[in-house]
Amino acid sequence: MRKWFYALAALLLAVPAVQAQNSFNIWTAAPAAPITPLPKKVRPAKVAPPATEAAPAAQPVEEPVVKQSKLIKRGLTQRVREHKPLAEDSVSMVFFRENSRYPVAAQKAGAEGSVVIKLEIKPDGMVSKTSVVAMQPRVVAGRRETVPVAAMQSLADEAQRIFRMLRFEPATRASVEELTASFSLN
Repeated sequence: MRKWFYALAALLLAVPAVQAQNSFNIWTAAPAAPITPLPKKVRPAKVAPPATEAAPAAQPVEEPVVKQSKLIKRGLTQRVREHKPLAEDSVSMVFFRENSRYPVAAQKAGAEGSVVIKLEIKPDGMVSKTSVVAMQPRVVAGRRETVPVAAMQSLADEAQRIFRMLRFEPATRASVEELTASFSLN
């Protein structure tokens, strides 16, 4: 008697599942809906707040001209140390000059100086990692006697941002370069 009960219960439970499954397999040959492209989002232009008597109008910030750097030959650090640069070694300096912007924190503090950045370059020529090797502040007569660390760090951050965009010639293995970025308010 028990076996009949379990068999009947299993049969009754299986029947609705079969009917439910069959109801989802109905296919209609309706024509496909037309595809309409989504409208493009228009971003509003950045507008500076109106000038008040207390605060003068903000000067427009010049955006850097970021473009792909030309390929730089590896071994730049050694050539510079040996005072044997190639004509094309100036690519990194020109790229830095055209694309860097002086950090606001450093401008306010009157910070000047140079930053040495270590670049780790993958075999494909892309910079994979940057780190600060040294920060050398330059004290300018008539300004502060010391340069705030935060101002020098902002200069180092800007140098790293630009140097990450450099591209080196492909090679069979990774390499390391050290480049110096000089910042001057004049």
